[in-house]
Amino acid sequence: MPSFPIETSLHILLKIGGAISCISSFLLARHILKKKWAGMSLQSMMLLGISVMDVIGSFFGYVMGLWMSGEGIYYIQSGPLIAGDTQTCTAQGFILTFAFTYFLTAYAGLGALYYLMVRRGWSKNQLKSNKIRAAFLLPPVIAALLTSVPPLFYQMYNPSLFYCTLNQYPNNCENIPDVPCTRGENALIVQRATLIYALVCNLVVIVFMVLLIFSVYSQEKKSDKYLFKGQEKHRDNTTSTAWQGVRYAGALTIPYLPLYVFLGYMLHHRAMGNGSLVFWLYLNAILTPLLGFNNACVYFYPRYKAYRKSNEDKSKFRCVSDTLGIGLPWKSSWTSGANSDSNLTEPLVDDSGDGGRSGHVI
Repeated sequence: MPSFPIETSLHILLKIGGAISCISSFLLARHILKKKWAGMSLQSMMLLGISVMDVIGSFFGYVMGLWMSGEGIYYIQSGPLIAGDTQTCTAQGFILTFAFTYFLTAYAGLGALYYLMVRRGWSKNQLKSNKIRAAFLLPPVIAALLTSVPPLFYQMYNPSLFYCTLNQYPNNCENIPDVPCTRGENALIVQRATLIYALVCNLVVIVFMVLLIFSVYSQEKKSDKYLFKGQEKHRDNTTSTAWQGVRYAGALTIPYLPLYVFLGYMLHHRAMGNGSLVFWLYLNAILTPLLGFNNACVYFYPRYKAYRKSNEDKSKFRCVSDTLGIGLPWKSSWTSGANSDSNLTEPLVDDSGDGGRSGHVI
């Protein structure tokens, strides 16, 4: 078990990481909302939902932490880190589970959408179809409701080490014969199922990124037959798509890696040694809250590159602030970013309406 100083430092790291993700996802959502909903692309709608869910989940989960809990476990039982009750704990657990599932489902769906836009050549008008939009926008909401609502009826949202989530109460009562579970019996089964779902979504993202890269490569390879003798073959689109695909998949895989390790130990009914436990807890506290930050980096990085390329006279710091739309002492970067939006629209797959066939794939 972690000691009081270690546990306190873990809580501080989670709050810092959660705050960073909240700000990052807010900037992403604000950038998307510069366009009206009616003119928004399907991928922008999905990114907006992902960002909003991350702001909500990061704030109520990582930033609030055990402040919403009636009591803690292990060494923190009361004091400044504990300020809630059973009702606030249940609310926190529900919000976290809903946001967690929505983010994962939408992120996997967005990866599939990027691939299908290139593979099937879906145009902008086709993506406005109600059937296609419903197929991508509804599953995250349905999955989130199916995952978060049933535990409410079985009192499965209880305090854990960092916040209220799917857990039994008292903690670990399932494995202690003399301690009966008063709340959340079998909650650990649902917790493991949720983590397995996260792993499946993560694998789906990786698979679709690989398929996307292969599709772009195939398109470029087909164009080789139009080259003159001695003309050099180019794989620029494949290379740029591959790097952006790695960033997209890594943004989800790296933060959840500690959770997958914990899941592996749980499924094998093995306990970690104290040294390993502390190491993975710290890695979890550092990496997991940064999911929204990573997602914002994936979104803004190609836009920063495009803006920097067309504004080489500006400093890197100013290009970053203009891309993010952060107002600084010089001429409003928000106005600058809005007026230069043609330089800030390079996503994983473009919005040109040609299904990515024009070559602008990232």
